[in-house]
Amino acid sequence: MIIDTKNLRIFIYQEVIDMRCGFEKLLHFTRDKIKNDVNQGHLYLFFGKNRRRLKALFYDGTGLVLLSKKIESGRFMHITELGDIREITVQEFKQIFNGGLIVRPKVERSHVTQVGQGLLPKGVSSNFNYASN
Repeated sequence: MIIDTKNLRIFIYQEVIDMRCGFEKLLHFTRDKIKNDVNQGHLYLFFGKNRRRLKALFYDGTGLVLLSKKIESGRFMHITELGDIREITVQEFKQIFNGGLIVRPKVERSHVTQVGQGLLPKGVSSNFNYASN
């Protein structure tokens, strides 16, 4: 790729856009809606409504670079499939760019346990007597 992927951060624009947008409009979305400065070298990914095209905007140190891809068969994943994901890895970007999907596992973060549900090893009693005579 023509992009230096070392320390590259990739941000997803959270709304579908008109794929006729060029440098200036995408720069406006980046500055005013995402509230980021494109000159930091990050990549910003934009999805179209019909999911056959996507665009990426980044600054390579000398100027703005606009990547545009029209997929020939199939469709790119829909922006709603990303949920609240606002930043992706380089590997996930490559998957999306090649027409794949990214799916992150949904982990339930509940740490509530119930007493007496067989959580102690066999032979260990949960009946502790703290009373001293």
